[in-house]
Amino acid sequence: MQDDNQIDDHPLADLPLWSDEDAHNRLAAVCGIHNVPLAVITELVSLQRQRQHQERARNISTRFEEILGNMD
Repeated sequence: MQDDNQIDDHPLADLPLWSDEDAHNRLAAVCGIHNVPLAVITELVSLQRQRQHQERARNISTRFEEILGNMD
């Protein structure tokens, strides 16, 4: 995973939470308050984006569990 400070080169750079510096800082602050690594949120959003075109995203729950397991 890339460094969260490299927003411009990020695969989610077109989304406001990653493209707008103030929004990204607020997201990072909320993640910090709730002890959720920003990388976990980034991976979840990336996964959802990758699968959004699929009518049924098979095994996505398993992948969500793997990503959320990174919080431990």
